[in-house]
Amino acid sequence: MTPSLLAVEMGETYHRLTRLHGFVEWWQWLLLGVAVILIGLYVTWLYRRDSAELSTGLSLVLLVLRLTAFGGILFFFLGLEKGSEQKLVRNSRVLMVFDTSLSMGLPVTYEQQSAESRLDSIVTTMADGAMIERLRQEHDVALYRFDQEAKPEEIAVFPRLGQLADDETLETAEEATQRRFAEARSTAMVAGALLAICALSFAVFLMMGARVGDTERASWALLTAVVTLISGIVVLGVANLRCPEASLAAVAGLRPLEIAKPEESEEKEVSVDPVVDWPEALAPRGAESRVAEAVRFLAEKERGGPTAGIVVFTDGRNNAGVNYDAAAAAAQEAGIPIFTVGLGDATRPKNVRVADLEAPSRVQPGDDFSLKGYLQAFGLGGRSVEVQLVSRPAGKENATVEIEGSERITLGDDGQSVPVSFTATPKEVGSWEYELRIVSPSEDRVPDDDKVSSTVEVIDQKTKVLLIAGGPMREYRFLRDALFRDDEVESDVLLQSGKPGISQESDDLLFEFPSIASELFEYDCIVAFDPDWLQLDQLQIDLLKRWVSEKAGGLIVVAGPVFTPEWTRLQRTVDRRVGAIRDLYPVTFLSQSAVSVGKVNSDQPWPLDFTRAGKESRFLWLEEDSLASEGVWNDFRGVFGYTAVKDVKQGAQVYSHFSDPSEASLDNEQPVYMVSHYYGAGRVFFLASGEMWRLREVDPKYFEQFYLRLIRWTSAGRLNRDSTRGVLLVDNDRVYLRDQVSVTAILSDAQFQPLQLDEVPGNLILPDGKQRELRLQRAKDAAREGTYVGYFAPRSVGVHRIEVKEAAGDGLLVREVAAVLPTLETNDATRNEVALRNLADRTEGLYYVGAPTAADLDKSSLYQELAPRDQTTYLPGRPDMDFQRLLMTWLMGLICGALCLEWLVRRLSKLA
Repeated sequence: MTPSLLAVEMGETYHRLTRLHGFVEWWQWLLLGVAVILIGLYVTWLYRRDSAELSTGLSLVLLVLRLTAFGGILFFFLGLEKGSEQKLVRNSRVLMVFDTSLSMGLPVTYEQQSAESRLDSIVTTMADGAMIERLRQEHDVALYRFDQEAKPEEIAVFPRLGQLADDETLETAEEATQRRFAEARSTAMVAGALLAICALSFAVFLMMGARVGDTERASWALLTAVVTLISGIVVLGVANLRCPEASLAAVAGLRPLEIAKPEESEEKEVSVDPVVDWPEALAPRGAESRVAEAVRFLAEKERGGPTAGIVVFTDGRNNAGVNYDAAAAAAQEAGIPIFTVGLGDATRPKNVRVADLEAPSRVQPGDDFSLKGYLQAFGLGGRSVEVQLVSRPAGKENATVEIEGSERITLGDDGQSVPVSFTATPKEVGSWEYELRIVSPSEDRVPDDDKVSSTVEVIDQKTKVLLIAGGPMREYRFLRDALFRDDEVESDVLLQSGKPGISQESDDLLFEFPSIASELFEYDCIVAFDPDWLQLDQLQIDLLKRWVSEKAGGLIVVAGPVFTPEWTRLQRTVDRRVGAIRDLYPVTFLSQSAVSVGKVNSDQPWPLDFTRAGKESRFLWLEEDSLASEGVWNDFRGVFGYTAVKDVKQGAQVYSHFSDPSEASLDNEQPVYMVSHYYGAGRVFFLASGEMWRLREVDPKYFEQFYLRLIRWTSAGRLNRDSTRGVLLVDNDRVYLRDQVSVTAILSDAQFQPLQLDEVPGNLILPDGKQRELRLQRAKDAAREGTYVGYFAPRSVGVHRIEVKEAAGDGLLVREVAAVLPTLETNDATRNEVALRNLADRTEGLYYVGAPTAADLDKSSLYQELAPRDQTTYLPGRPDMDFQRLLMTWLMGLICGALCLEWLVRRLSKLA
C-alpha cells in the first residue's frame, strides 16, 4: 500500500440521543418539549387528586415513582447511543520526479570537459540525503522517474519522520479499559453511598411507622429512601455502562477486574526506510522525454489528495507525448503547484558530431561497397571540416589504422543532417571495423562524439535463399525477380504447384524439398509463401527443424488464404508433421480455424501499427534513419487482410499489428501482423499476409529493400556457422543507448552434444576498451538444449563486442552490437528555460536552476513554499451493541421497578 493511502487512525468515543440527533426543524423540538411538559403536568395533577387523603410525603413518593417510570420511557424514546468515530489523518505528500531520458546523461555544462552529467548532479544531491530529510519533517516523500514510457515509474517512498513515535503515544486497548474501569469504580462508590442513605432512610421509616401518630414524619423518611434508591440505581447503572466489559460485581468491588488479554501477535512490523541505489535508479535510459505527460499523469493521479507539490528535475526537453499546456492545466485544476529544477546549459555549445554510420553487415571479397555517414553541427553552420574513414581488424584495438578515404564537408544549419559517403574495397575474409571520424575544429566543445564505427563481415560467399510457394502468389513473384537480379544473393525456387518444364527466374529450380542434410544446410534463409507443409514428409520436416535450431537458418513464413487454413485445422494427434511445423512458428493458431483464418477481402487497406520494437528495428527501416523510414510507412496505404492467430508464443517479439479497430479483441489488442522468435539458434519471422508487394505503390525499391534487409537479419546467425560447437546470436546488432540487448548462445560439448552447465561466462568489451563479465544462464523451456541467454544494456555510444568461448576447443564466438544515441534526445539538449519557468509560474510553483540550488537548506525557499497539506477525515463507526443491550436492561429494570414499587405503595395505602 502506498503512503498516499495510509492514514493515522485515532478513535474518539461519543454518546448521543439518536432521536434528538435526527431533529432538523425547530418545531420538532417545540413539539417534544410541549408533550413532555403536558404529560408531566397531567401526572402531577392526577396524583394530587388521588392522594388528597394521604400525607404529603407519601403523595410525593407516588409522584416520584410515576415520574421515574415516565422518565425511563422518555429516555427509551430518545435512544441513547454509544459509538466510536475514527479520525483519519493522511500525511501531506511531496513528489520528486526525475527525468531519466538519454539527454540527462549529457554534461551539466560544456565549459568544463570533465563536467559531471545532469543526472550525476542529481545523484550527488540526492545521495547526500539532506533534501529528503528536510522534506520528511512535514511530508511523505515519493520518488518517481520518467522518460519514454507513458506512466512515471515509482522508485521509493519515504514516510514522514516521527510518524511512528506519534502512533506509539496512542492509548492501548488494555490501558483504555483500565481507565474506564477506574472511572466506573468511582461512580459506583457514589451509588453505594446513595444506597446506604436509602437503607438508613428506610430503617427510619420502619422505626417511625411503628409509632402511632408519627405517620407524617415516617412518610418523609420513605420519600428520602425512594429518591436515594432511584438515584443509587441510576448512578450504579451509569457506572456499569461506563465500563460494559466489566461485570457489575467487579464494578461494585465484589470481585477483581478480569481483562481478556489479546492473543500474542506476531512480531510488530518495524518501519524501515527504503534503500535507493541512486546511480542505478537515475541512470539515463529513455530514447524520449515525456516531461509534460509525466507531470499531467501525476497531477491527475494526486487530484483531491494531500499533495503539497511536485518537484521535477529535468532539462525540460519535452519531445514526446502531450505539451506543457496540458500539464499546466491538469496541475492547475488539481491545485498542485509544480516546482521545476532545470539542468544543463541554457545555450547550446558549438559542436559537430557523427550522428550515424550505415554500412553493410557483410560483403563479398573484391566487391566495392559504400558506407554512408551523417554529420550534425550546432553553432558551426557553414564551416568546413575534414572527415576520414579508417579501418582495422575488428577486436584488435592496437592494430595499425589504415585511412580508406578523406573528404571535406561543409556543415549545415543547426541540427541539419549532412550525408557523407565513402566507397571501400573489402579486405581479406574476416571482420573489419570501419570508423568515420571528424578532425575536430578548435571550437568543438564536445569532442567525444566525433567518431562512430561499424563492423563489416567479409565472407567469401553469397547469401543463399530458397523460396517456397504453395502457388504463384504476387508476393512470391515480385520477390523471386528481385532476388534473381541481386548480385549478393543466390536464389533457388520451389513452386509447389509447378510442373516439370516451367520456367522460373532463379539460379536453380527445385521440384521437391531437399531430403539430404548437405543440400538443405547450404541455404542461409528460406522464405515460405503460404506453403503446403503437408507435401513434406516427416524426414524433410525434421531436417527443416534441425536446419533452423542447430544451423541458425533464417525462416520467413508468410501466411495465406489457401494452405495455411488447411494444415492449421489439423491437430498434432492427427498428423505429427503438423505439430513439428507449429513448433517453428512464433504464434499459436486457432483450433479448427478453417472458417476464421483470414480476413483477406477487406473493403479498404489498413496501415500497419508498429510497436516500439518495430519502430526501432533497423531491418524494418525503409530509409536510412528512423524518422524518414516512419514517413515512408505512413505513406504506405496498408494491407487488406491478415491471418488470425490465437496468441503469441512466450519470448516472441511483436513488431506490428493490423490496425483495423473493428478487429480488436476483447482486451483491446489488435491482431498481430509481424512476429519473430528464436527457435534454437535460428530466427523465424511470421508475416500475417503476403501483401508487402503493395509497398511498390510508394516506390518499387521499398519492396526489395524490405525483403533484402529482412533476409539478412533473419539469417544473421549463419555468419557464425563456421564454428561446429556453438552459435552466438543477438536480437539486434544496432540499438539505442540503454536498450536491453538479448544475447543467446547455442553450445555443444566435446562430444557435440548439447552443453549441460547451469551458466557459461562471457566477456563484454566496451567501446573504450574496458571489459566486464557477461554471464549467460541456461534457458528453461528452450527449443533446443544447450541454449544460454544473457542480457546487457549499452551505457556508452559505440561498438560493444561480445565474446563467449566454446565449451570444447579454443574457438571464440563473437558478435558485435553498435549503440547509438536517438536523434530525439540529441537534436536539442539545452535547458528549456522558458517552458520550465512558465510551468512553475502557471501552477504557483517556483523555478530553480540546478539541483544544488533547489536543495540548499539555507537559501532555497522550496521548503517554505511546500506548506503541509495534511488531510483529516472523520469516519463514523458502528453503534456499540453491547452498550445498547446493557442500557436497555437497566432501563427496563428501572421502569418495571418503579411501577412495581408504586403498585405496592398504592396497595399499602389502600388506593384504587
